[in-house]
Amino acid sequence: MEFTSFTTLVREEVEKRAGESYKVRINDVRKNNGVILRGLTVMQDDSNISPTIYLNNYYEAYENGEATLVNVVNDVMDTYYRNKVNQSVDMRYFMNYACVKEHIVYKLVNTEKNKELLEDIPHVEFLDLSVVFQCLVAKECFGTASILIHNAHIKLWDIPVMELFRAAKDNTQRILGYEIKGINDAIYEIMQEDEQEGFCFDGCIAEFADSVPMYVLSNKSRVEGAACMIYPDLIKDFAEALGSSLYIIPSSIHELLLLPVTNANESQDIKNMIREINDTQVKMEEILSYSLYLFDKEKEIIVRL
Repeated sequence: MEFTSFTTLVREEVEKRAGESYKVRINDVRKNNGVILRGLTVMQDDSNISPTIYLNNYYEAYENGEATLVNVVNDVMDTYYRNKVNQSVDMRYFMNYACVKEHIVYKLVNTEKNKELLEDIPHVEFLDLSVVFQCLVAKECFGTASILIHNAHIKLWDIPVMELFRAAKDNTQRILGYEIKGINDAIYEIMQEDEQEGFCFDGCIAEFADSVPMYVLSNKSRVEGAACMIYPDLIKDFAEALGSSLYIIPSSIHELLLLPVTNANESQDIKNMIREINDTQVKMEEILSYSLYLFDKEKEIIVRL
């Protein structure tokens, strides 16, 4: 069965189960690194916000004989009800910058892999990455629901890009926080979870972790936590506490690995490790970079190696 036919069947079955007071739509969604995913939304009449459930992996499981159409629809419905939002959001506040300013945060994306997207959104370049901005929508109710800020928004608000950066710089660490954990503690936590998403652990990481201390840095939710790299003074303070410059390894858009520098000659081995992890362990839309970064403790700057 072709993908389009599959998604149409899923939509029709979900529509039947949901009932007349729900609208079910299929949309192609541009994700990070230019990846396009087919998303399904179930919208209740009295709500204007809904989780997007991506169907690409379901189709792959269906084609491989790992799931039936009934299995897929059951899981989609279960996912919807577990993440359903039972209220609407008044989006009129989004027209006024003063109303959204305190909710603007930043994240990091790869500049080269997001060329087309970056043409349409305000951003600030940082090494081979770009800082982009989003507005968190009632985080206390909807988790990490957010609206990506586009050029049309800053035109409406009549503000420069650097005003967004200043607001996000003040907000992101305060709202999303951060965690630095030893890699063994991080692995243990992940293994306790039902679904292991985000941080990727590979055998080649173990070789480094066995020889020198390695740390995992992310935000509290471990979603798009690589932005912790640019939290004011965070890396600097951690390097000072360890008494060492730090390699910063972009494990994914969700987290970074921090490795004290003990031997400058090991950088090529780490670069090879980054490439292997990205090529074999990380989803395309979750790759941050193939680069290795260094926080130079003496110069107090982050550079790309």
